[in-house]
Amino acid sequence: MNKTLYRIYTLLFLILAGVMASEASAQDMSGWSDKTVCRLLLSKPDEPTYLEEVISRSLRCGSAQKNVSKSVLPFKYINANGDIDKSNKIQEFKNSPYELPDNLNYQPNDATIAHYYGKNDSQRRYANKFYKIQPASTSYAFNRNIERNKDIELEMNTKTILSYLYFENGEIIYDEVTPSERFNIVFDDKSYFSSHSMGKSITSYLIGHAICEGYIESIDAPINDWPLMSNTLYFGQPIINLLNMKAGDSSVLDDMTIRFTKTGRHIHDSDPLKRATQDINELKNSKPIKNAKFKYSNLTADILFNYIMHRVGSDFEPFIQNFYQAKVRIQNPVYLETNRIGRENSYNPSMQERIDQGAGRYGISATRYDYLRIAKLMVDDWQGDTCEGRYLKEIYNRRVPTNRRISSWNSADLKWGNPTFGHTAKSYAGQFWTDVSGLNSQKIMVMLGYNGQVIAMDMDNSRIIVISAAKDRHYNSAKLGYIPLKYGRIK
Repeated sequence: MNKTLYRIYTLLFLILAGVMASEASAQDMSGWSDKTVCRLLLSKPDEPTYLEEVISRSLRCGSAQKNVSKSVLPFKYINANGDIDKSNKIQEFKNSPYELPDNLNYQPNDATIAHYYGKNDSQRRYANKFYKIQPASTSYAFNRNIERNKDIELEMNTKTILSYLYFENGEIIYDEVTPSERFNIVFDDKSYFSSHSMGKSITSYLIGHAICEGYIESIDAPINDWPLMSNTLYFGQPIINLLNMKAGDSSVLDDMTIRFTKTGRHIHDSDPLKRATQDINELKNSKPIKNAKFKYSNLTADILFNYIMHRVGSDFEPFIQNFYQAKVRIQNPVYLETNRIGRENSYNPSMQERIDQGAGRYGISATRYDYLRIAKLMVDDWQGDTCEGRYLKEIYNRRVPTNRRISSWNSADLKWGNPTFGHTAKSYAGQFWTDVSGLNSQKIMVMLGYNGQVIAMDMDNSRIIVISAAKDRHYNSAKLGYIPLKYGRIK
């Protein structure tokens, strides 16, 4: 074959492939062969239509057409926004030793995701950083009525979501984790995920339990009996101010940050609250700003958790164990995060020492089903109008506006990816996000955590979504969160 004829054949092939691609994108692809679908995917690996079709057929597309085989497709490094780290090299971030940075404008590669998951999870072994709660003797058993959904499978294969659960009216409907061959670690029902700021909502719920058990008077009770906080801006303030992020602490900690403004020290930088109360540049002699409005503070939930520890006192260990074992009925151990006392990770402080120094933190580490158990208990309390349920209703009724620009679920102008519940929630109710865009007729309460952790609850319709992720804004929160809450299924 001479060169001219070869070029003509090549040009005709490319034209034909382009025509087929445009037709496939515009119409149903069910009539195309597996080999054709794979050829189209290989020509345009970022085309969502081809990705969805390959997932729906459970194809593995090799570099040669003849090697098409049926299996789960372990896509890597695909990003709907077109920005991605396509290497397989682990990327270390200087100022983020255990977590992926929040402001990445691209999806990290799978090697980096697995690396940071492992670094974070390894911290659970240190007694000075965590308090371990043993599982219940008999854990709550879920009913299951599992449905498969290709949109969930696509997200699991290509995005930063690691686990997805959807629960409705007493049954788990959707239940997925990332494919076992995607990472160099396997995510399953015993994998642990950090709550991050979802722990703020759990802390609020524990305030309700402490009130109902008589340890705290009400959410309007002032914090005026706690020597550790006596010379700080929090002393004398009603609990509701802290619950609704209206404590006026933006003079010591900027909105949405996790470092003291003047010293730059991370609030979870190993030392308990006692250090901050002794530092004139952190909390010592601090005063609240006047007429404070909502300002998101990562410090107030730590204050609230340690206040629970202070008020419950010597009963705290049985109190917290009873919550997780008898009420939530956890299946696996739950680890409460704590700030270190001293420098040794292996040191195991007494609970009284932790209480005295304010070493408690709002975060926990738990497994996927145990997060669902926590959420289910909240919904059950709400619907059963228990004392704890009335607490949830009270903070919901006393929610405050966030005074932020609110995005819609189809927003395309966000700097770093897809909109989340944090972008679409108009109000804040005692450490829960509420009044979600498009769901105004439903009583929605959402727990949100760093890097895409989500528990979203429809309190009246018994719908619960639990998402564990490596990074937020690089999975479709609208498809996986908003749609099932609104319609009961992913459409």
